[in-house]
Amino acid sequence: MRLWRYFKDFILSYYYPNGKYFIISFPNSGRSWLIYMIKCILNEIKNNDLQIENSHDFSEIIIEDGTRQNPNLLFKFIKRYKYLRANVIFLCRDPRDVISSNYYQVTNRAKNPFIFKDKSEFITHEVFGFKRVIHFYNLWFRNKSIPKKFLLIKYENLLGGLDELKKTLIFLNIDAPDTLIEKIYNQSNAELMRKKEINKSIDEISNFGNSINKLKVRKAIKGSYLNELSQEDIKYCNKEMLNLNKYFNYKI
Repeated sequence: MRLWRYFKDFILSYYYPNGKYFIISFPNSGRSWLIYMIKCILNEIKNNDLQIENSHDFSEIIIEDGTRQNPNLLFKFIKRYKYLRANVIFLCRDPRDVISSNYYQVTNRAKNPFIFKDKSEFITHEVFGFKRVIHFYNLWFRNKSIPKKFLLIKYENLLGGLDELKKTLIFLNIDAPDTLIEKIYNQSNAELMRKKEINKSIDEISNFGNSINKLKVRKAIKGSYLNELSQEDIKYCNKEMLNLNKYFNYKI
């Protein structure tokens, strides 16, 4: 069955246009923010032709409409031949910040959300929790040579300034002036994005309530897990971080 699935993915790669762009991330890695900035820039330069597909690539355990995918697919099928002819941007974030934020995503930002006894039960869950993030990152490290082109983008670098956004635009062959990039970046900071979300002025973001832990744009800071996870959970995550490939360069 596994070989058949890989063969179907290989065939599927030829249904996409050659060189199609994908932005792939684990949920709660800043993808909505990155996509929003790219779309704003494309609108400003009147470029409506660039097609970019966004995917969590089976890493999510629940979709906002309440659909619960088979969570074991991510562990069962570990080759990414679907992207053989594609250009892939892989957006990552410190897995500890990801899992801290993802807890609120799966328990607050979906119809028929998950219910866990506490955050620790979710984090230490063998399939749903922190190990899932580590597996997903390592999976993509092993598959990064399959696409035609591959670019690693880090959420922390996006928070730090324009360079990571500019690098993304170059990869996408988007020619935009620096003044426009800076304007869009400044107009898309977390505080302003949060206000836009509360005012329901971002079409791509569904509304599940206005309390901070029901918003898509929550803390949007580096190292938020330090104040959101217990010391025991941090210790558990740091131990599992030893299994993360050094390619991603996250310190314990």
